[in-house]
Amino acid sequence: MNRQIASFVVLLGILLGFSSCEKVLDINLPDGVEGIVFEGYIENGTFPYVIISRSSNYFSPIETAIDAIVNSLVDADSVFITVDGNRIAMDRVCLSQLTPEEQELALTQLGFESFPPGLELCIYLKFSLSGEFGKTYRMTAYVEGQEYNAVTTIGQPVELDSLWYKDELPLDSLGSIWVRLQDPPGVGQFYYMWTENLTQGKSMAPIDGGASFGDRLFDGQSIDFNIFQSRTLANDNGLDEEYYWFREGDTVIVKLGIIDQGVYDFWESVDAASNLNPFSSPTPVFSNFDNGGRGVWSGYATSVDTIICTK
Repeated sequence: MNRQIASFVVLLGILLGFSSCEKVLDINLPDGVEGIVFEGYIENGTFPYVIISRSSNYFSPIETAIDAIVNSLVDADSVFITVDGNRIAMDRVCLSQLTPEEQELALTQLGFESFPPGLELCIYLKFSLSGEFGKTYRMTAYVEGQEYNAVTTIGQPVELDSLWYKDELPLDSLGSIWVRLQDPPGVGQFYYMWTENLTQGKSMAPIDGGASFGDRLFDGQSIDFNIFQSRTLANDNGLDEEYYWFREGDTVIVKLGIIDQGVYDFWESVDAASNLNPFSSPTPVFSNFDNGGRGVWSGYATSVDTIICTK
C-alpha cells in the first residue's frame, strides 16, 4: 500500500539529514504493486454500492485530487450481488446521470457534504435493492478478464442502552458522548461506530480512535465508554483544533453497526497500517476478496440514536 512507500520517504529524509557528515547513499525506492481495489457497502434499509479503482504508486504524478480519483477508477465488465439464491446485476451510474434527489441520496450514503465541481464519479449500485437483517450477500465482479468474489453478512442489530453527554473541559463547554452497551453473551460480536453532528454540520463519519472493536474482553457484559467525532477527507479544513470534541447544545446522531469478522479484520488492518512509524515492518491490509482483489465488501446491521448534548 501507499503507506508503506510513504515510510520509505520519511526514512529517506532522516538519512539525508546525516548526509553532511556521511557518504552519499543511493536508495532505490520500490515501485508500488498495482491491483484492483473494491470499496463495497450494504446496510439495512439502504441500497448497495461498490467503487472499483486501481491502486497506484505513491510517486505517480497527479495534477489535482479530482484527477487522482477519476484516473484511478476502473470500469468492470459486470458486477452482481447474489442474495437468497437470486443474482442481481448492479448498474453503472455516473453523477451526471443522477437526478438531484438521487444525488442527495448518494451524498448521504457516501458520507460527503457535496461533490467537488467537475468530478464525474461513476460507481456501481442498485437503488432497487435494500439490505436486510440476517441475510448474506455475495458480490461477484468481472474486471479486466478476472473474476473477484467476496461475501458479507448483515447480522442482527444491537442497540445502545443509553447515551449521555459529559463536560470534559467545562470552561470551554467541550465534552464527549458516553454510551452504555450491553453485549449479547457468547456470540462474538464485532462493532463499528459513527457520529453525525447536526449542529456543527459534520456529516456521518467513523468515530475517532478506531471505529471497529470486538467483544473479546467484555463478552456478555455491560460496558460504558466515551466517543469523539473524527475528521474526514470530505470536511477536514486542517485548522480546527477542537474538532474531536462535542459542544454543549450539539444535536448528534450516533450509529452503532454490527459487522462480520471479515469486515472487522479489514478495518483493524487498515488502522494498523495507518499508524506505522518509519521503522515499522510493513503491515498487510486484509481483504475479504479472492483472486488477489483488495479492499472490502462490507455489510452493516445498524441502529441509530440521537442525543442533545446537555449536562
